[in-house]
Amino acid sequence: MTFALQILCVFGLIACGFYARRRGIVSGQGTGELARLTTDIIYPALIFVSVTRLSADDLIGNALLPVLVMGIALVGFALGLIAVRFLGRVSPDTARAFLFHCLMNNYLFLPLPLVLFLYGERGVALLVYSSLGYELVLWTVGVLLFTKGATVTHRMRQLLSPPFVTLLASLGLVFLRDKTGFELRGVLAPLAESFVFIAQMLGQATVAMSVIVAGSRFAVLKRQTMLGWRVWLVSVIRLVLVPLILLPLLHLVPLDPMTRGILFIIAVMPSAMVSIIFSERYGGDSEFIAGGLLLTHLWALITVPLFLAFVL
Repeated sequence: MTFALQILCVFGLIACGFYARRRGIVSGQGTGELARLTTDIIYPALIFVSVTRLSADDLIGNALLPVLVMGIALVGFALGLIAVRFLGRVSPDTARAFLFHCLMNNYLFLPLPLVLFLYGERGVALLVYSSLGYELVLWTVGVLLFTKGATVTHRMRQLLSPPFVTLLASLGLVFLRDKTGFELRGVLAPLAESFVFIAQMLGQATVAMSVIVAGSRFAVLKRQTMLGWRVWLVSVIRLVLVPLILLPLLHLVPLDPMTRGILFIIAVMPSAMVSIIFSERYGGDSEFIAGGLLLTHLWALITVPLFLAFVL
């Protein structure tokens, strides 16, 4: 029930973006500008707040967690690399969009209420920490997917994007704070608190902005895209094949029940909302991205409860 309500909230925000695009409140250019605002300012704020809430001991003691999460992403990517050979005649942009869907799933927003319900605040902290693995994959493999064919200089410039730089800086700040005893004093302390407060307010808008941008894309989504077998194939990979492979493997890894349960929840999630932000920001096949995003979230209402009923 918790997951179903969360999905309904997603579709409510999608409806806002859909309405705004259909009514002319947001144009195609405006959708791209919202995407850039999200990736360059709002999303980095979320990364900074999430990472700096953790301690250096959290990062060291649970180092296996983000590594396993990276494994979840890369298993999907490996399946995509196999399947992309059978897509037939498609544009390079469509092929890369297909691979991006296979690589990235909804690793934070949708799992959050389930983890909170099952494992409490400690579980949420571990979920946030696990997302570091996805962030590293997203801002390396994900960025390179959308910049394939560009010059090395251009690809490195895209890789050193505000979110990825923020991620690295936040990790460094946590270790500086906790391992050296460094702390701000005097007038700098309240200024730092104000900065964190502003970043927290900005970061909270990440999910809403991502989903509204997705809704704007759905408003101009062609019906034949949803009916195309390639969109259905990526949905099967993301929602069926990835869980069927990973859930038994995760049973074999020596983990405590909470950590294993969090990984189970992440492994069965639909495609990432950030995919449409990436496509709009870096120039991909937004039509295919939007179709796969919508279809995986619709089917997740069935597949996610079924898989979790077996493993939790």
